[in-house]
Amino acid sequence: MPAPVCGDGVVQGDETCDDGNATPDDGCQECARDSVVFITSEIYQGYALEGLHGADQRCRILAAKANLSRFETFRAWLSVPAMPAADRLLHSRGRYVLTNGLVVAQDWDELTSGTLQNPIVVDEASQTREDLVWTGTLPDGQPALGSEFCGEWKETMGFPILGGEGASPVVDSRWSFFGQGDCGSENRLYCIEQ
Repeated sequence: MPAPVCGDGVVQGDETCDDGNATPDDGCQECARDSVVFITSEIYQGYALEGLHGADQRCRILAAKANLSRFETFRAWLSVPAMPAADRLLHSRGRYVLTNGLVVAQDWDELTSGTLQNPIVVDEASQTREDLVWTGTLPDGQPALGSEFCGEWKETMGFPILGGEGASPVVDSRWSFFGQGDCGSENRLYCIEQ
């Protein structure tokens, strides 16, 4: 079988799209599709996310309600010590874009570099939300060790416990890890299409 050729209009191998052109900003570049990123419109207590799976489900439900394509693929930018966000999420060669079309990062490497092009402050319905976000994750996608991860995002006993937070209005490394917050607080999540 011949090797995949980017630009031939046929999706093969590790290509996630191949639109047969080099037109910028059409959702497919270098045979990798754009991935939508949003901050949730809803807020959640850190201990009540029902773990990584529960957080992913919250992302998928909001994406479905907003009629985002491929809603079933969304996952939360969230870690626990044994499962980093970097291991849970696709390392896309395509761009990460907000629901309003603004580019957050050109690819996974830029997303995890510690600096974003635009802050992740747009929710699934394209409304602006500048708030704290549950992450438990350093900007490189690794767990923020020293955090209690809100009992792996499902602990209801033993208050006060803490969880790692990011700050959505910034584009430096604090977008992912800003500090620790009380798990009884209500914060948002970052959701990323896979």
